[in-house]
Amino acid sequence: MLTSNNNISHILKGIWAHEGIRLFSDRLTRKEEREWIDKTIDQVARNNFKNFDYEKALSRPILFSNWLNKNYISVERRELKEFVKARLKVFYEEELDVPIVLFDDVLEHVLRIDRVFKQIQGHLLLIGTSGSGKTTLSKFVAWMNGLNIVQLKVHNKYKMEDFDEDLKTILKRCGCKGEKICFIIDESNVLDSGFLERINTLLANAEIPGLFKDDEYSSLMLMIKEASQKQGQMLDNHDELYKWFTYQIMLNLHVVFTMNPSEDNNKASTSPALFNRCVLDWFGDWNSNSLFQVALEFLNKLDLNSSNDKALTWNYLEIIKYNFDSKYYQIALIFVHVHNYIKKMNKNYCKLFNRQMFITPRHFVESLNHYIQLYNEKRGELEDQQRHVNVGLDKLVETVEKVAELKKELAEKKIQLEIKNREANEKLQRMVKEQQEAESERAKSLVIKKEMEQQQLIIENQTRLVMEELSLVEPAVIEAKQNVSNIKKQQLTEVRSMGNPPDPVKLTMEAVCILLGHQVDSWKSVQTVLRRDDFINSIVHFDTDKHLTSIIKEKITREYLNNVQFNFETVNRASKACGPLVSWVIAQISFADILEKVGPLRNQQLESKANETRKVFNEMEERILNLESNISVIKEEYAILISETQKIKEEMENVQVRVDRSVKLIDNLGSEKMRWEETSRNFGNQMQTISGDVFLSSVMLSYYGYYDQHYRIEIFKECKRVMKMIGIVFKDYFSFSEYLSLVDERMKWKESLIDDEVSIENAIIMKRHKRYPLIIDPSGQGMKLICDLNQNVNVTSFMDESFVKTLESCVRFGNTLVVEDVEMIDPIINPLLNREYKRANVTSL
Repeated sequence: MLTSNNNISHILKGIWAHEGIRLFSDRLTRKEEREWIDKTIDQVARNNFKNFDYEKALSRPILFSNWLNKNYISVERRELKEFVKARLKVFYEEELDVPIVLFDDVLEHVLRIDRVFKQIQGHLLLIGTSGSGKTTLSKFVAWMNGLNIVQLKVHNKYKMEDFDEDLKTILKRCGCKGEKICFIIDESNVLDSGFLERINTLLANAEIPGLFKDDEYSSLMLMIKEASQKQGQMLDNHDELYKWFTYQIMLNLHVVFTMNPSEDNNKASTSPALFNRCVLDWFGDWNSNSLFQVALEFLNKLDLNSSNDKALTWNYLEIIKYNFDSKYYQIALIFVHVHNYIKKMNKNYCKLFNRQMFITPRHFVESLNHYIQLYNEKRGELEDQQRHVNVGLDKLVETVEKVAELKKELAEKKIQLEIKNREANEKLQRMVKEQQEAESERAKSLVIKKEMEQQQLIIENQTRLVMEELSLVEPAVIEAKQNVSNIKKQQLTEVRSMGNPPDPVKLTMEAVCILLGHQVDSWKSVQTVLRRDDFINSIVHFDTDKHLTSIIKEKITREYLNNVQFNFETVNRASKACGPLVSWVIAQISFADILEKVGPLRNQQLESKANETRKVFNEMEERILNLESNISVIKEEYAILISETQKIKEEMENVQVRVDRSVKLIDNLGSEKMRWEETSRNFGNQMQTISGDVFLSSVMLSYYGYYDQHYRIEIFKECKRVMKMIGIVFKDYFSFSEYLSLVDERMKWKESLIDDEVSIENAIIMKRHKRYPLIIDPSGQGMKLICDLNQNVNVTSFMDESFVKTLESCVRFGNTLVVEDVEMIDPIINPLLNREYKRANVTSL
């Protein structure tokens, strides 16, 4: 136990005082008795211990633990509290989702439980009110010491045989498997005296005679032998084995028995052996200092707009001396005061009406939880309301500004419309003018076209006359060409072979050669031309216009045509080949004469026709195209202007509609704006009363359900009195039903309930309370309300054979469950009522 030799005397005296307090003070129920023990221990120390620092050795609290050090030594409360807080956080996450407020008394109870768990056959009897933390603290300390927790799953059909089976399992786990177990038994699990007899025997002897019989006993011996051999124990007979078995149970089993101090006539309290064999730890009820610490711990989660930045203290007795300038202090104090007031009132109530009803720390914690929930809810509602009001006011201001902008935009649109209308009128006038000019030009073009048609008719008549004269000559030329093409090759050969041809032949061939464009000065040169392969072909395809010049024509006419021998009859008699040739020469000369005569006429006609037609056509087309192009452009520009004008008109109409609508909205919301402004100004006042209003609501939710209207009014009066005294502001005309319910809800409830304030308050408590309601409902209106407001309502009874199945189904699927015959309550429902959820990874079970 000792870590050093320094101050051994002081440490030993501290241990002596610590064990004395554990031995005597922990069993006492009254504060005065515990204070007497403290004074007695101090006096004995002064009388018997000399030369020691009293303040150092015996200053309270005296706390010993090995959690901060491997040795069991004195520890400081602050350091120990920080360590336990850190471990509690892990405990919440891994095991049990039941937050614990670590105030001073809780810390001392934790160390007391831990001290017992470290002892062989260390068993506990924890006595305290409901919600004081007996079971939760036991589970936490067991978890800290590596103990597995076992609790009985008692139900209405749970019998002694079931209890024996559970005990067998626990003893095997402790005695054979070496498993360290914390066996927690609540007084509600003790169904008859036989249970207590078993427990007393187990606590005294670490075994229960006759629990294992016959084959079970033989099987147990085998298990014990196997387990002992693993630890190196070679035991021979059953007595040694069973002795080893019971010793393992002493080492590994710790029984924690929890009781309510108010149950004076319960079975456990009638068993003196239970008190003798267990270390008793009196939890009792929370004192005012503990209540105050718990309240501050909860309230620190909220932003109460406290004006005091001073660090919060934990001492209730010191706080009540202050001027209550911290809202955290104020709220915590009135919670403590009202809880104590209701406890005192409840005693008188129970005495007056001969009833059993208990106000426990659970009610206090629930009232704090309700306060936190309601405060966040109501503050959120107020902030949302303020935000909505501000949004509405901002929208109104924005609408006024928007109307001004729209009116400005409307004026600008009006100016734009006037400009566009003026431009459109100018375009229209220009378009009309251009259209008139176009019509005038089109009329002129029609006159020109008519003149052109008349000229074309004259040209066509002249052309016809020329073509008639040409038609008289062209057949002779064609016939001559045909006759030439019919000249036989033999005939040409005959002419070519003539050495001294007759004069008609010679004249004809010379004329042909000259006409074809050959230079001949002798018969020999003529023969050369005749020998050409294309001679006849050149005659047939001779182009008079191209090859017959005026010089050639005059030469042939002078030298040949005027010769009397140069005619068809004379030449044809001289040579059959030359006859067609002389006709061809004569026809070509005649055709050339006519061409020379009508050539100028034909050339003038064609050129005049082409030039005049082209000129008139081009001028007409250009003029018409220009006019049509101008008109088309003007039409497009005019159409664009008309479209823009129409668009501006539509925009002006839309803007005007928006202006009218906005102005109407502003006019209609004129009174609403005043109300919103008033609401916005009153937001600060509402925020000032929220703490008081929520306090009243949380007290009513937590305590009202137990009392009739008379006592409810008394509680309400006391709340208002102490709030006024401390300085907590609340609404002058506060209504519980109006504050925690809506008008529609109350109207709906009145369909099922009697139309009075108590019934409405009860409906609110049923709807909002964190605990499941116990409804005393002789009139049946509560059942009707539940069925009317909920779907899938399952009604069962503790006497129903299928109760457990119905319960499991409702828990699994989230259906509403109504259980009747509550006088026969089945303990199996207790963990659900207590919301004892176990952590499994991230899931609560």
